[in-house]
Amino acid sequence: MSELKRLLLAQIGYTEFATRRLLEACSRLTPEQLDREAGASHSSILRTLRHIHDGDRVWLERCLETEVWTLPQGPAPEPSFEFLVQSWPGIWRGYRQWLEGATDADLALECSTLLPSDSKLCGPRWQVVLHSVNHATLHRGQIITMLRGLGLQPPNVDLIGYYVTR
Repeated sequence: MSELKRLLLAQIGYTEFATRRLLEACSRLTPEQLDREAGASHSSILRTLRHIHDGDRVWLERCLETEVWTLPQGPAPEPSFEFLVQSWPGIWRGYRQWLEGATDADLALECSTLLPSDSKLCGPRWQVVLHSVNHATLHRGQIITMLRGLGLQPPNVDLIGYYVTR
């Protein structure tokens, strides 16, 4: 297995670990706490979780597609917290299955994505995977802050925490 593939699989493992820990912590919240306005980029814990989930889902679709692809437009889906908990493992499994079967050439394949602004984003698929993980990491950090704002002790979702548990 190439070092690049090993790195990408570890990053997907990390994002799964961190998101699972966050979902577990959030499962103890009331519906009101989940959707409370918190002044963050997506306003509430639930809306931020939806945004992370939608990004993970959309960027996986992008990795699976080899043709020019258009980033979805319009409002994102608004699934329930329970749906997110049930759906996410399939997305992580999809990333792992795709990566395990991908060659280095597949990972390096340049892909073009049309953005809502009609500009085109081009880059290798391995960058899409890293972007997806980085995007989720950014927003998990915002949720950590929202949990602290509720007076709760958030879980450790740092990368080093993942390495320690392996």
